[in-house]
Amino acid sequence: MRSFVVLGAGAIGRVIVRDLFESHPKNKILVADLDLASARRLASGFRSKRVEAAFADASDPRHLRGVIGGHKVIINSTRHHLNLGVMAAALDARVHYVDLGGLFTWTRRQLRLHRRFRERGVLAILGMGCAPGLTNLLAIAAAEQLDRVEAVRIRVGSADFNTMSDSFSFAYSAETIIEELTLKPWKWSRGRFAQVPARSGWEMVRFGPPVGDRWVVTTRHSEIATLPRVLRKRGLAYADFKVSFDRAFVRELVRRLRIGWTIPELAKLTTTRSQANDYEIARVEVSGRAEGSKRRCIAECHARANSKWNASAGDIDTACPASIVAQMIASGEIDRRGVFAPEDVANPNRVFDECRNRGMKFSFSGPL
Repeated sequence: MRSFVVLGAGAIGRVIVRDLFESHPKNKILVADLDLASARRLASGFRSKRVEAAFADASDPRHLRGVIGGHKVIINSTRHHLNLGVMAAALDARVHYVDLGGLFTWTRRQLRLHRRFRERGVLAILGMGCAPGLTNLLAIAAAEQLDRVEAVRIRVGSADFNTMSDSFSFAYSAETIIEELTLKPWKWSRGRFAQVPARSGWEMVRFGPPVGDRWVVTTRHSEIATLPRVLRKRGLAYADFKVSFDRAFVRELVRRLRIGWTIPELAKLTTTRSQANDYEIARVEVSGRAEGSKRRCIAECHARANSKWNASAGDIDTACPASIVAQMIASGEIDRRGVFAPEDVANPNRVFDECRNRGMKFSFSGPL
């Protein structure tokens, strides 16, 4: 049975639904959302009995269990603070689970459910978007080229080619951006987790065309919660994550927060795009040793907007990997049981190949 629940009918959820629908003629999708009208609009746009809609309250595990029961996989594209409740519903209903990340803290809490999922015969894969997700798999692919792994540095940069307004606005979820820029990030340093100040570690990265040179800053991310579990035994001493932000935007956001702007007020400033036209590069640099010498390997994923779906590069490289891996679970290609990070259970090359079929590009260099 290839029956999926996509929880959340927002920007990412709608692209997950689209990818599931176009990937296989036997895929059936239930779009579940607290806003039933939005779920119905999304489902009706496909004009197919393979896509249906339902009301779902992700904050109520008992209710959610009744909605998702009988399906094969649930893809959770809601906010990360809901992850544990959605996992509880999936566990009770014996429905396999995929999400887009838990911003480090939630991911670590979710990993503690491994034994319960394994005993009940259910699989959960945490953080299977682009970052986290593809970045985890890029790190593993690069690390395979080295005899010893010492550091992992993840950098994500993007460029929007639409004419931008001079007014202050958010390109995506205001709540997510505010968390990224106000919560203290974690890094892996000298064999342990360590926190650093919010909005620290600015550096200029040359991503190359068409993204160009971009300022990136350290933010809290789930890769740092899981990669050390796999790479520590190979010598990993350092890992961090940085993403590009316009520095003037960050200064203005901090100013508004300090004078009392609330998240609901800021959320009203989210940009509504008429047509997506952007490009994103996720780069992972892994350094260590090969054949007795210091070496580094660089792995990248390039994504561009999909005009047919009116989906941004970030929508594509986040939604499609989640859809791909959910389908691998449904088909039995991934058959482990328990709670895992992507690097624990997904074959990087298989995922990369499927992403290429959706227009993404990958490059690998090194050992250098």
